[in-house]
Amino acid sequence: MTTTSPPTDPVALRAAYLERLAASDEPGAVAVALGALDAGVDAETVLLDVVAGAQREVGDLWAAGEWTVVQEHVATHISERVVAAVAQRAPAPASSALGKVAVACLDGEWHGLPARLLAEVLARHGWAVEFLGASVPAAQLATHLHRAGPDVVAISSSLPSRLPAARRMVEACHATGTPVLAGGAAFGEDGRWARAVGADGWAPDGRAAAAMLAADPDGPWFADEAATATGTPGDVPAREEQAVLHARRAELVRHVAAALRPETAGGPVGTVPDELADDLGHLVDFLAAAVFVDDPGLFDGFVRWVGTVTIPDGLRTGEVAAALDALAAALADSPRTVRLLRSAPGAHGGQPATVG
Repeated sequence: MTTTSPPTDPVALRAAYLERLAASDEPGAVAVALGALDAGVDAETVLLDVVAGAQREVGDLWAAGEWTVVQEHVATHISERVVAAVAQRAPAPASSALGKVAVACLDGEWHGLPARLLAEVLARHGWAVEFLGASVPAAQLATHLHRAGPDVVAISSSLPSRLPAARRMVEACHATGTPVLAGGAAFGEDGRWARAVGADGWAPDGRAAAAMLAADPDGPWFADEAATATGTPGDVPAREEQAVLHARRAELVRHVAAALRPETAGGPVGTVPDELADDLGHLVDFLAAAVFVDDPGLFDGFVRWVGTVTIPDGLRTGEVAAALDALAAALADSPRTVRLLRSAPGAHGGQPATVG
């Protein structure tokens, strides 16, 4: 009788792991990860190339409408359990030779798995790591930094709409004299928005973060500030217009909903379908973030994406242009905001909202 050895190639492992996630099979996913460890695959590869890699594919499947939000949540929960299982089977060596790193998610960021993976990887590279969890308020973080005194704070976020919160967190860290290394999809594929919110560096994943910190523990870590810097989040108009969007968010959602679907006008908030309210709320949030970093590309990317997603009772593809027009009319006193709205894909005067 012959037995089949577990795969050791990261690509094959990721495919097997994703298959278990698709089946909502937690024991099976744990078995794939631990089987890889037992077969000699190092823990960092399992964490970054298998677990994190599969989670990126899960996000792509959700964005494409092939997976539901529930499936994505179940997969993330399973992966969190797998990370814990890997940490127990192959614990990181106790070390603080390089210094201490605090890892935290932005206030309002509840996707804690990427930060948890970063914490595990940095610990395996000789750092004493304190994982502070999801949605850490900037003021509370500053208080903690005064007491704990880490050498570096690593912040994580998945949504660019959280960039104003990132700026508050960076300022809170800098007030304590602590440099900030940013990571996660919120900061753009090349980290352009990390520099825009004042971070001292950006890393695309845990492996890169560990290499950057090992090469220069004190930062700053941007190799080319001129190439990375985007926007001027410190200028007064940007902050004022972003603050207006934040303060008027609920009002703007109701206003645009009424413009799109007149049957919702004049009624209580509950008359706006939850899915439409969510989509319009995200539209306002991404607009505010784009205004804050003065980068039309941030908002354009969201508009293109939302124009390709079909959610029952959500923002329909044919409603995107009208939603942008309604926002522009309501925000006529905010010139930077109106300029972004008028130039967005699908807007009157903008480019068609096609997927490239």
